[in-house]
Amino acid sequence: MQIFSEGQVHFYAENNQLRSAKVFFNPFRRIDRDLNVLFIESLGKHNLRGIDAFGASGVRGLRLAKETGCFSEMVINDIKTEEIIKKNISLNRLGKICRASNINAFYLDSLGKFDYVDIDPFGSPASFLMASIDTTKLGGVIAITATDTAALYGKANKACLRKYGSLSFKSTYFNETGLRILLKKAEETANLKGFSIEPLFFDVRRHYIRAYFKLVSQRESEIGYIYQCSRCINRTLSPMERCDYCGAKMLKTGPLWLGKIFDKKIADRMHLLSMREERFSNYKEYLDILRKEIEIPTYYTTDSLASLLKTNERKIEKFDARTVFNPKGFRKEGSLQDVVKYYSSIL
Repeated sequence: MQIFSEGQVHFYAENNQLRSAKVFFNPFRRIDRDLNVLFIESLGKHNLRGIDAFGASGVRGLRLAKETGCFSEMVINDIKTEEIIKKNISLNRLGKICRASNINAFYLDSLGKFDYVDIDPFGSPASFLMASIDTTKLGGVIAITATDTAALYGKANKACLRKYGSLSFKSTYFNETGLRILLKKAEETANLKGFSIEPLFFDVRRHYIRAYFKLVSQRESEIGYIYQCSRCINRTLSPMERCDYCGAKMLKTGPLWLGKIFDKKIADRMHLLSMREERFSNYKEYLDILRKEIEIPTYYTTDSLASLLKTNERKIEKFDARTVFNPKGFRKEGSLQDVVKYYSSIL
C-alpha cells in the first residue's frame, strides 16, 4: 500500500483492482467525491450523523468529515477494511469525529439512525436500498451509486429487469433513462416503508450513476413510462404504438421516475460556492448548466438531429436549455416536429 492525497486528506490504499489489493482506490472518482463535498456544504446543515456504508479506504467519509464541517459523527463502514479505515482516521487526526465499523451493509440499522447515508457498492445498489431507508431519519439524505451501467443504459435488458424491475432500451438519452430507473427503484423501495423520495442532486458519468435524495413522508409517486421509437429519435410520455414521425414501432421504456431529478435551490447554492471557492472552481460551468435545466424528461442531441435531417450539425452553444447529460444535448418541450422546427431555426 501507499499513501495518497485527495482534497484535504491523506490515506493508505492501492490504486489497482487486483484481487491481491487489500483496499482499492479509484482516482477517477475524484469528481464524484468533490461534488459530494460541495453538495453537503450546500445543504447548510450541521451536527449531522453520517455513515459511509462501503468505505474501502475511507476517503469519502474522511473528506466529508474534514472538509465540510457539517458532521458531528461520521461512521466509515466496510466489512473487509476496518483496520485500514482506522489507520486512515488516525493519519488524519479525525478520531473525534470519525469511527470505523465492519457491519454487513444489509444490517446498517443496527448502528441507529443517520442524517446522511451513503451507499456506494461495486455494481448495483438495489439490494441495499431497504437497509439504507431503514437507517435514515425522516428528512435525512441518502446517496446511492450504481456502477452496473450496462443494465441501466440499455445494453443489458434482462439484467435491468431483474435488478430494477424496468426495461431500458438504447437511446440518445440513455444516461438520463438510467438515472430515472434508479430513482424509480429507490421510490418503490421507500414506498414499502411508507416513505417517498425527493431527488436533490445527481452526477452521471460514463461508468457510474450517482443520485442524492431526501427521505420524505409518502406521497403520490411520479412514476411512468417513456415511449421511444425503434427507428428514429422520437419519444413521448403518452402511450403510442406507432411513431407519428416515421411510422415505426414504439418501445415502452420503464417504469421510471418522471418527476424532478434535482433541487434547483441546491444547484444554485452549489454553483454559488463554485464561484466563490477556488477548490470547487472546476465545476462552475457544469453547475451553471445544471441549474438552468428545463425540468422535463429526456433531451435531444445536435448530432442525432443532424443525422435525422441529413444536414450540418448546429453548434450546441447556440441552443437554450442545455443539459449536463451530454455536451451536445439540449431540452425542448413539444413533439419531435416541434424540436425539428426549433433545430432548423438555429443558424
